[in-house]
Amino acid sequence: MKQQIIWCMAAGLLTAVSAQAADSVKIGYVDVRAVLLESKAGKQHKANMEIVVKDKQAAIKKEEDKLKGMQQTLEKEILTLTEAQKQEKQRSFQEKVQAYQKMGQEAERDLRQKDSEFTNKSLEEIRQVIADVAKEEKIGLMLGKAEVLYADDGMDLTAKVIQKYDSRPAVKK
Repeated sequence: MKQQIIWCMAAGLLTAVSAQAADSVKIGYVDVRAVLLESKAGKQHKANMEIVVKDKQAAIKKEEDKLKGMQQTLEKEILTLTEAQKQEKQRSFQEKVQAYQKMGQEAERDLRQKDSEFTNKSLEEIRQVIADVAKEEKIGLMLGKAEVLYADDGMDLTAKVIQKYDSRPAVKK
């Protein structure tokens, strides 16, 4: 009987201590996507990507114009060519079309890779900044905004994370 009373008191004490500890844990959240897009590094990456996209689009447009010119020439000459010449010119044109398509696919793959590399590198850095902000603010649990269904206004630490992320010394690439 005494043993049951002791166990009940211990369970009650543990419940009270854990409830009190749960009340004192501060919780915050961060919109990591916003940090990626709104930080100086994110804005710089977007600007760099726009330049790369324009360059690739210009190169692709140049090849497209060459193909259109080649097609127009082929259409004009088709009546005066022998069957063997027609086949050779059409084969050559098809090869250039395939090279053009490959060029577009490679450009798209290159852009995805550059974006992925930036995102992966940035996420590592952002996670460290989030951990630093959590320690500074004495946050016991930090969530991503996607997981948050409701939160008081003061729990969003996205702006602080962006500010701290932007204030880091610039890393040379």
